[in-house]
Amino acid sequence: MAEADSNAQRPGMAVTITIALLVLIATVFAGTFVVASRSKPIPSTPIGAQSYETEVAITLAGASAAEGETLIESFQCSVCHILGAERVAPRFDGIAERASARRPSLTGPQYLYESIAHPGAYLVEGYANAMPANYAQRMSLEEIGHIIAYLLRQ
Repeated sequence: MAEADSNAQRPGMAVTITIALLVLIATVFAGTFVVASRSKPIPSTPIGAQSYETEVAITLAGASAAEGETLIESFQCSVCHILGAERVAPRFDGIAERASARRPSLTGPQYLYESIAHPGAYLVEGYANAMPANYAQRMSLEEIGHIIAYLLRQ
């Protein structure tokens, strides 16, 4: 009889261990996301158009909006800019027009470049500095150019 009670407790113990492991994994994932999402400090002086002029010209040379759309999907940009839009990040819809007017010292493509490569340099009012700051290291200039080409069509 004692052996039957012991066997009955094992499934309950397995469920408890499974739940504990899931909580541990979720905690590690959340911590990793927070650390990866922290951005560099905002520069004390604004970055001007001339700082980006050459980089953006090189970045957009041969850029493809179709490739940009694929990269948007692979880097999961839509999670914040489409699904979480207006709560987490500005929507992509109409971004080309807004980018041209957002910072008068920058052209639309320069603003989009800065937003990807140096997201903490300028924050849109009402949004936290939540964009990962490592896209300039994770993406090539060519990839950033493709994404900008896609965004300029939105």
